[in-house]
Amino acid sequence: MRKNHTKKERLRKKSEISCVFNEGRSVSCSGARVYIMSNGKEFNRVVFIPAKKFGNAVERNFVKRHAKEIYRQEKERFKRGYDIAVVFYPGTKYDFWKRKEQFMFLFKKAGMFNK
Repeated sequence: MRKNHTKKERLRKKSEISCVFNEGRSVSCSGARVYIMSNGKEFNRVVFIPAKKFGNAVERNFVKRHAKEIYRQEKERFKRGYDIAVVFYPGTKYDFWKRKEQFMFLFKKAGMFNK
């Protein structure tokens, strides 16, 4: 599997994202929530969404860059064949390592790791 985050691995269409929110199961922790739905493909598609009131554009882009990098580093550990939407909420300021702990806790809680 390629280590980078390719275009086919991005969830882009509003209708597909809405479907994940409406039909997928969700798992949450303080500051974040993940929605997961099976997609029947050989790969995962993912989108990272800061909540509406998540600071200014700089802060929203910052959290998305961190999330994309964490996903890129760890994606080989995840089960394949899912659409994933990760929503981040304002509140506590996380550095990269705290965000990674949060991210990994969410995916472990959701049962998304390969055995």
